Amino acid sequence: MQLYTFIDWFFTIGSIIIAILLGIYVNGAACLLGLFFYLIYPFIIEFCYNLLSVKQEISITNMPEIPIIYHDNYNITACGIEKRHPFDSCKYRNVYRQIRQKIKAQHFTPQMLSRGTFLYLGMSKWYLLKICYSAYISTLIELPVFFLPGVFLRSFLLDSMLLATSGSVYGAKLALEKGWAINLSGGYHHASLNRGGGFCIYPDITLVVNYLKKYCNLKKITIIDLDAHQGNGYERDFLNDSSVYIIDFYNSYIYPRDRQAEKAIKCFKHIDKCTTDEQYIEILQRDLEVNLKDDMQFIIYNAGTDIMAGDPLGNCSISASGIKKRDELVFKCARHKKIPILMLLSGGYQKENTYAIGESILQLIT
Repeated sequence: MQLYTFIDWFFTIGSIIIAILLGIYVNGAACLLGLFFYLIYPFIIEFCYNLLSVKQEISITNMPEIPIIYHDNYNITACGIEKRHPFDSCKYRNVYRQIRQKIKAQHFTPQMLSRGTFLYLGMSKWYLLKICYSAYISTLIELPVFFLPGVFLRSFLLDSMLLATSGSVYGAKLALEKGWAINLSGGYHHASLNRGGGFCIYPDITLVVNYLKKYCNLKKITIIDLDAHQGNGYERDFLNDSSVYIIDFYNSYIYPRDRQAEKAIKCFKHIDKCTTDEQYIEILQRDLEVNLKDDMQFIIYNAGTDIMAGDPLGNCSISASGIKKRDELVFKCARHKKIPILMLLSGGYQKENTYAIGESILQLIT
């Protein structure tokens, strides 16, 4: 990946220099040759990268003391551009520090998985090519950054998300070993194998499911998505897959309102500002008791906190105490059924969410 990034920057800067030099020493029209090269070189390096990259074995040589997955590069810092988006792109570091104040045990630091591994797990080559271009990335992250070089966005934004996606896959491995794991990022539930959206680029939930199927030969996997938004990305990937059982509680009045993806959901409940903590926990407990079967082999828990009161995008009213009770209930059900569980942080768009996440995780692991 480091070589890819170096070549990416090399060709970007080189093509810009060529365009400038041709414009100065030949004529204005000649600089278009450099611009053309700037637009075409992603095709070349993507083709070579896909061709040369190989699938890797996903192994953990040094098992951590506690199955918490975190890397400081999860946090997105792109010269201040990230501050123009409502998402708190550094909440992962703050949650980690909050946990470390009370838990000193060694966590797991993930490495970037190879391109060959992502392709083996189902990623679309065409989609990976499209996200080389800032104009397309702008539509996914909902920020007008189309004027920036694609390599800049990949280096300072996409690579962080790709590392977090790798962390989710490693988290599945850890959960199988330890019974549970928590990735302090991930949960990009609007992304599918061939498209993104809603600030979700890489489909880590789908990739985790495919990892469990292809590497671990699991047959029955459950996704419990309690983010305020519908998890339409992975739902589209598993529309006709009976081996994936989807439980999704969300506010159906807000983004993305994907009617096609809804067909993949086995258990749905609408929540909004009128849903109290008591109602929410009661409904969740009942539905988990009914829908979690003894033969289910793995749970992916998308634990978005944008259902908290005051969140600008979730439009719900669950308290921080309600978040703790929710997470405790999901983990309790998983442990009772002896089903390995992987928790992903997903959405949460206000500073107050960070403290609630940290407190909830601490109650789960202490």
